Amino acid sequence: MTARLARVLFDATEQAPPVPPAEDMWRRGRRRRRRRRTAAALACLLTVAAALVWAPQRSRTSLQFAGTGATVLPSSVAEPHLWQRTLDGDPNGPVKLAFTTGHSLNLETALVLVGADDGYRLDYTEMGLEPAVLSPDGRWLLDRNLRDLVTGQTRDLDRSLTGYVPAVWAPDSRTAVGVIMPDGGATGYGPDGEELDGPDDEAVLVDAASGGVRTIGTFPDATRWQAAFSPDGDTIAMHALGAGTESVLTIVDTDSPDPPRTVTVSERQRLAGPAAWTPDGAQILLAAAEGCAWGAQCAGQTWHLQRIDVATGTVTDETTRGRRGTPSVVAWRDGEPIAQLTRDDRSCETVALTPTGTRTLPLTAAGIGCADYARDLLEEGTLGGPGIEPSMWEAQWWAYALVVVLLAPLPLIARRIWRRKRSRDQNPVGHDGHSP
Repeated sequence: MTARLARVLFDATEQAPPVPPAEDMWRRGRRRRRRRRTAAALACLLTVAAALVWAPQRSRTSLQFAGTGATVLPSSVAEPHLWQRTLDGDPNGPVKLAFTTGHSLNLETALVLVGADDGYRLDYTEMGLEPAVLSPDGRWLLDRNLRDLVTGQTRDLDRSLTGYVPAVWAPDSRTAVGVIMPDGGATGYGPDGEELDGPDDEAVLVDAASGGVRTIGTFPDATRWQAAFSPDGDTIAMHALGAGTESVLTIVDTDSPDPPRTVTVSERQRLAGPAAWTPDGAQILLAAAEGCAWGAQCAGQTWHLQRIDVATGTVTDETTRGRRGTPSVVAWRDGEPIAQLTRDDRSCETVALTPTGTRTLPLTAAGIGCADYARDLLEEGTLGGPGIEPSMWEAQWWAYALVVVLLAPLPLIARRIWRRKRSRDQNPVGHDGHSP
């Protein structure tokens, strides 16, 4: 090596930064490695959470229930999870059925909608609203206004429904009949405490396509009102039960200027339900109480069916007696009326009314009272399919965010535990308290 080269190397050595001690370099390397591992763990958690939130759902094609034979009503339906997705956030229509549950975050009742894909959605409604009713094709939900279960949009009616009793849909799901109570169902009293007659309650026809509302009749009191459409949807039988007195069953042709026809019924007779009209359009079913008047709450109440001939008004009784439970005929299947029987304990059973009694159908649902099945499925679908339960992954966004927050510290905790274990393994302590 020449003297000049030696001099250059010496000068470079003098100008170079000092090399840190080996112990400092090792500490910096471990710190950098921990940061990379922590960042990778957090990135994995966020990726998993994002995948759960935006995971593609099972196909929810717009099904035409009637006549397909492909859509199945389950034999049982379980309660939803508290964190279940909501109808407003992610609609799942058309739906198979709806039922009311008290298993909700706001400690109030909520409506559970089970879609064609067996997915669950919760609908939190305002307190005091009238019960919502599902259209026969599972597309619409009608309470005060009309909601599209496929798009999730609400269609305001020309006049909002305000009745205590659910509206009733026509078999084709194009129209429904409901009630508007001008005074809200309140009773007015005079200066001497006498009860005042308020304005009559209105029966109105709702058009699903336009949201239009048209008055078709009035009742003095519609708090115990019922209705049923004829099979073609052009005629409606309406009945407002009296309080222990005779009442009138009114038959209205919605497209005719002719005055409505009326049939007087006793306090022990009432319209059998929203599907009380027979499939041939010739008769209307009545539920005839055998123990006491409807609403009198006598123990062991039983009933049987009666048929009113629409043309003549003649009433005939069936031979079967002694059926129990409060009935509501909701569909027809294979020529037999399908009824939901409500018990005193608020339990519900769906049965076929046979000439000799009842036949229980393989349909049960959790919740409060009777489930509201899409009528098209009750009449044409397959009954008694496998029971379904809600998916725990169909959750609202905040549930995923909560999981991420709870799981985020786990990689750091695991890393710290691992470091302490490795440190103990590398520096064992002897019996005298000192490392060997």
